[in-house]
Amino acid sequence: MRAVVFSDSHGDSASINMLLSLHRNADMFIYLGDGEEDLFMPQNLNIIDMKPLIAVKGNNDFGSSLPAETTCFLSDKKIYALHGHTKGVKYSTDLLQKIAMENNADVILYGHTHIPRVEYMAGVYFMCPGAIYKGEYGIVDIDEKTKTVLCHTANL
Repeated sequence: MRAVVFSDSHGDSASINMLLSLHRNADMFIYLGDGEEDLFMPQNLNIIDMKPLIAVKGNNDFGSSLPAETTCFLSDKKIYALHGHTKGVKYSTDLLQKIAMENNADVILYGHTHIPRVEYMAGVYFMCPGAIYKGEYGIVDIDEKTKTVLCHTANL
Protein backbone atom coordinates (compact mmCIF):
# COMPACT_ATOMS: atom_id res chain seq x y z
CA MET A 1 0.00 0.00 0.00
CA ARG A 2 1.16 3.53 -0.72
CA ALA A 3 0.52 6.91 0.89
CA VAL A 4 1.70 10.07 -0.85
CA VAL A 5 2.67 12.73 1.69
CA PHE A 6 3.00 16.46 0.99
CA SER A 7 3.13 19.73 2.85
CA ASP A 8 3.70 23.46 2.60
CA SER A 9 2.16 24.48 -0.72
CA HIS A 10 1.99 28.17 0.27
CA GLY A 11 -0.25 29.21 -2.63
CA ASP A 12 0.97 26.68 -5.20
CA SER A 13 -2.09 24.59 -5.99
CA ALA A 14 -0.61 23.66 -9.40
CA SER A 15 2.15 21.59 -7.76
CA ILE A 16 -0.44 19.75 -5.69
CA ASN A 17 -2.43 19.07 -8.85
CA MET A 18 0.69 17.75 -10.61
CA LEU A 19 1.55 15.50 -7.66
CA LEU A 20 -1.96 14.09 -7.39
CA SER A 21 -2.06 13.47 -11.14
CA LEU A 22 1.25 11.58 -11.02
CA HIS A 23 0.10 9.39 -8.14
CA ARG A 24 -3.55 8.64 -8.98
CA ASN A 25 -2.97 5.02 -7.96
CA ALA A 26 -1.90 5.86 -4.40
CA ASP A 27 -4.01 4.29 -1.68
CA MET A 28 -4.02 7.42 0.49
CA PHE A 29 -2.98 11.07 0.40
CA ILE A 30 -1.66 12.85 3.50
CA TYR A 31 -1.37 16.66 3.62
CA LEU A 32 0.63 18.19 6.47
CA GLY A 33 -0.60 21.78 6.32
CA ASP A 34 0.30 25.30 5.24
CA GLY A 35 -1.87 25.77 2.19
CA GLU A 36 -5.24 24.26 3.03
CA GLU A 37 -6.93 26.44 0.40
CA ASP A 38 -4.57 25.02 -2.26
CA LEU A 39 -5.46 21.45 -1.33
CA PHE A 40 -9.19 22.01 -1.50
CA MET A 41 -9.23 23.53 -5.00
CA PRO A 42 -11.87 21.76 -7.15
CA GLN A 43 -9.30 20.43 -9.65
CA ASN A 44 -7.44 18.71 -6.79
CA LEU A 45 -10.54 17.29 -5.14
CA ASN A 46 -11.60 15.78 -8.47
CA ILE A 47 -8.38 13.74 -8.55
CA ILE A 48 -8.52 12.67 -4.90
CA ASP A 49 -12.20 11.82 -5.26
CA MET A 50 -12.67 8.42 -3.61
CA LYS A 51 -9.21 8.05 -2.02
CA PRO A 52 -8.72 8.60 1.70
CA LEU A 53 -7.37 12.07 2.42
CA ILE A 54 -5.76 12.84 5.77
CA ALA A 55 -5.08 16.53 6.36
CA VAL A 56 -3.86 18.64 9.27
CA LYS A 57 -3.58 22.38 9.61
CA GLY A 58 -0.32 24.29 9.60
CA ASN A 59 0.69 27.53 11.24
CA ASN A 60 -0.42 29.50 8.14
CA ASP A 61 -3.85 27.86 7.84
CA PHE A 62 -5.69 30.63 9.67
CA GLY A 63 -9.26 29.78 10.66
CA SER A 64 -8.86 26.16 9.63
CA SER A 65 -11.15 23.54 11.10
CA LEU A 66 -8.65 20.77 10.33
CA PRO A 67 -7.06 19.03 13.33
CA ALA A 68 -3.57 20.06 14.42
CA GLU A 69 -2.51 16.40 14.73
CA THR A 70 -4.06 13.08 13.78
CA THR A 71 -3.42 9.37 13.53
CA CYS A 72 -4.36 7.02 10.74
CA PHE A 73 -3.50 3.53 9.56
CA LEU A 74 -2.00 2.36 6.29
CA SER A 75 -2.39 -1.39 6.21
CA ASP A 76 -1.82 -2.19 9.89
CA LYS A 77 0.87 0.46 10.45
CA LYS A 78 0.06 3.44 12.66
CA ILE A 79 0.91 6.85 11.23
CA TYR A 80 0.96 10.01 13.34
CA ALA A 81 0.71 13.22 11.28
CA LEU A 82 1.18 16.86 12.25
CA HIS A 83 2.54 20.06 10.75
CA GLY A 84 5.18 20.28 13.44
CA HIS A 85 5.34 23.97 14.32
CA THR A 86 3.96 23.31 17.81
CA LYS A 87 6.64 20.68 18.47
CA GLY A 88 9.75 22.66 17.50
CA VAL A 89 10.65 20.51 14.50
CA LYS A 90 12.88 23.21 13.03
CA TYR A 91 15.25 22.67 15.95
CA SER A 92 14.89 19.04 17.03
CA THR A 93 12.84 15.88 16.64
CA ASP A 94 13.04 15.12 20.36
CA LEU A 95 9.35 15.82 20.98
CA LEU A 96 8.42 13.72 17.96
CA GLN A 97 10.35 10.79 19.43
CA LYS A 98 8.32 11.16 22.61
CA ILE A 99 5.08 11.27 20.58
CA ALA A 100 6.12 8.10 18.74
CA MET A 101 6.66 6.25 22.00
CA GLU A 102 3.46 7.53 23.64
CA ASN A 103 1.33 6.67 20.61
CA ASN A 104 3.03 3.43 19.58
CA ALA A 105 3.47 4.91 16.08
CA ASP A 106 5.26 3.20 13.23
CA VAL A 107 5.64 6.41 11.23
CA ILE A 108 5.72 10.09 12.25
CA LEU A 109 5.03 12.59 9.46
CA TYR A 110 5.69 16.30 9.85
CA GLY A 111 6.13 19.40 7.70
CA HIS A 112 7.01 23.00 8.51
CA THR A 113 10.79 22.83 7.93
CA HIS A 114 10.59 22.73 4.10
CA ILE A 115 13.56 20.33 4.23
CA PRO A 116 13.06 16.75 2.98
CA ARG A 117 14.25 14.30 5.61
CA VAL A 118 13.81 10.65 6.50
CA GLU A 119 15.21 9.09 9.67
CA TYR A 120 14.72 5.66 11.17
CA MET A 121 15.18 5.56 14.94
CA ALA A 122 14.15 2.92 17.47
CA GLY A 123 11.88 1.17 14.98
CA VAL A 124 10.05 4.34 13.87
CA TYR A 125 10.29 6.28 10.61
CA PHE A 126 10.32 10.07 10.92
CA MET A 127 9.69 11.89 7.64
CA CYS A 128 9.36 15.47 6.51
CA PRO A 129 8.39 15.48 2.82
CA GLY A 130 9.87 18.94 2.21
CA ALA A 131 7.72 21.58 0.53
CA ILE A 132 5.46 20.78 -2.40
CA TYR A 133 5.82 24.34 -3.71
CA LYS A 134 9.47 23.35 -4.36
CA GLY A 135 8.34 20.07 -5.95
CA GLU A 136 9.25 17.96 -2.90
CA TYR A 137 7.06 15.22 -1.41
CA GLY A 138 7.25 11.90 0.39
CA ILE A 139 6.06 8.34 -0.04
CA VAL A 140 5.22 5.74 2.60
CA ASP A 141 5.06 2.20 1.25
CA ILE A 142 3.88 -0.85 3.18
CA ASP A 143 4.69 -4.26 1.73
CA GLU A 144 1.49 -6.25 2.21
CA LYS A 145 3.27 -9.61 2.50
CA THR A 146 6.06 -8.69 4.90
CA LYS A 147 4.39 -5.63 6.53
CA THR A 148 7.68 -3.80 6.01
CA VAL A 149 7.56 0.01 6.02
CA LEU A 150 9.66 2.07 3.64
CA CYS A 151 9.65 5.88 3.61
CA HIS A 152 11.43 8.09 1.11
CA THR A 153 11.29 11.57 -0.34
CA ALA A 154 10.99 12.45 -4.02
CA ASN A 155 10.71 15.37 -6.42
CA LEU A 156 8.18 16.22 -9.10
